[in-house]
Amino acid sequence: MHRAFSITVLMLFVLGTRALAQEPDFASYWTSVSANPDCKPADYADFVLFTCEKEMTMWYFTKPNHPAHPGVIRRTISQQPDGSWAAQEEGHSFASDAAQPAFKAWLAQIADLDRQMRDSIAAQQAQVRPKQ
Repeated sequence: MHRAFSITVLMLFVLGTRALAQEPDFASYWTSVSANPDCKPADYADFVLFTCEKEMTMWYFTKPNHPAHPGVIRRTISQQPDGSWAAQEEGHSFASDAAQPAFKAWLAQIADLDRQMRDSIAAQQAQVRPKQ
């Protein structure tokens, strides 16, 4: 009888630990980012953009009227060892399967902004470099 009780308690402990180790959700990302004093929000029609200057990170949070809601994109800018700059996007969709194409399209739009930025910087650098 004592052994069965011990196993039950152990199982409850393991199940409780798993519940605590759950993946973040839309609300936990929002809470974390909005509580960071370095992250300043800007309100748009269908999303909120937090710009965190010290971390060189931007967080995009969909609003309920966005086709990809609820979704979060983290966009980080970093300087590479060669001095160039790179952006990396990380997306998290908490929407239904039906909304996944909208989320993927939205993430692709953000990635395209970064491609445009890289192309623009490369063009500017090409104009500044002396011809050999």
